[in-house]
Amino acid sequence: MPAVDTEVLFALDPRDKKHKRAIGLLTSRQDLFVPDTATFEFQMVMRARGRRAFEIKEIAQSIHAILLERGVPEMRTMDSALIAQRCSLESDYKLTFFDSLVAASALSLDSTIVSDDAAFDLVPGLSRIPLT
Repeated sequence: MPAVDTEVLFALDPRDKKHKRAIGLLTSRQDLFVPDTATFEFQMVMRARGRRAFEIKEIAQSIHAILLERGVPEMRTMDSALIAQRCSLESDYKLTFFDSLVAASALSLDSTIVSDDAAFDLVPGLSRIPLT
């Protein structure tokens, strides 16, 4: 099951230029999952953009409904082993904190990620499916 990167969650906003592609992908592919690490990054970015808790709650509920409607599961991947792997990915391949976290989640299950972020191409054993 390929993991979807956080950018797919942002693309669920109808105003996002990748929205149609993201919805189409989530609708047409029955083998995708959203790792908890992508959901965590999404929330942290929303907070950094000044969104308040009640706004993030509403957005999260909307995302959950869209995923549920399309049969896309949200998977729990975080544990101490994943955190250790994240640290290695960050230091070995110069990934950002969140890219290394999401990459570790993808590697833990399927070793495939849906993303336009070419930084994931640096990670041996991780395949990337472009969103666009």
